[in-house]
Amino acid sequence: MKSVNSFIKALSENYYSEFLTDAIAEEIDFHRYFLPVNYQSHYYYELRINEIHLKRREIINNVKKLYQNALSQIYIELSSQDPDNFDSFLAFNIEAVKLQLKILRADFYVDDKQSRYFSVIDDNPNLQELIARTHDRTSSNEIEIDKKIFDLISDSNFRKVESIYYLGALYERSKALSFLPLSLFVIGHDFVVQLKKIQQILFDLKEEKAVNPKINWIGKKTHIGYILGTLALNGFIDAPKNKNGEINYTAYARLIKQNFNAEISEESLRKYLNPEDDKFEENRKSFEKAKFNMPNIIEVS
Repeated sequence: MKSVNSFIKALSENYYSEFLTDAIAEEIDFHRYFLPVNYQSHYYYELRINEIHLKRREIINNVKKLYQNALSQIYIELSSQDPDNFDSFLAFNIEAVKLQLKILRADFYVDDKQSRYFSVIDDNPNLQELIARTHDRTSSNEIEIDKKIFDLISDSNFRKVESIYYLGALYERSKALSFLPLSLFVIGHDFVVQLKKIQQILFDLKEEKAVNPKINWIGKKTHIGYILGTLALNGFIDAPKNKNGEINYTAYARLIKQNFNAEISEESLRKYLNPEDDKFEENRKSFEKAKFNMPNIIEVS
């Protein structure tokens, strides 16, 4: 199912890259990007906290929509297909989402190397000074990155200094980043819960079938309507009634379908049950020709 695949794919994405811009890009919007980081052996600028909030909200809303679409598609398909065909589908996708949940759980801790959001913040004060100077020039819309910044970024022997960032700011950054994988984990976990509920519904239906198996009708599909209709007319079956006391053939056909395996639709069955329908009359002539006779229950009581 396309919607389910799209949801699982979105759940598995590494979204940290959407918070970054390349440090050697020709133009960098320092109103949006602020923090220099080393991520996967490459230098970037990370979004400011308020921009991270906006971006993660956009991502979460998109994944929520995909979640709803996936769940809706499953229920639609389930209503129009044989439930027995869904066992392997549900089991496969539950395991697929569980795998993504393990990855997302590791992503919670963005300061841990196991997280896909892990990056090293650049504490070099000289680089910070260059950022500030570049930012000052943005007011004239002339973004010129000094060659010194390229030399500084490519220098692997950065001088170790005490962090120039406030502890509170670092905490807020970690919290802002980790909120995204945590939210995606909650959405993915709920999807697994919903799939397991569907599994239970299918299991209950199978149990019901096993306890209350249907009767196999091996005669012609036209015969079942005439015979059961005649039994009801002659008092042997207490068929569903309308308020006026007459047989409700629509409800009667539905009840027969629930208890018999017969290759006939409810609508066709209703016609073969009803003595006022031409379909019933056609069968009556065939059965009378074969000398079939059904007495009224009073006659044999």
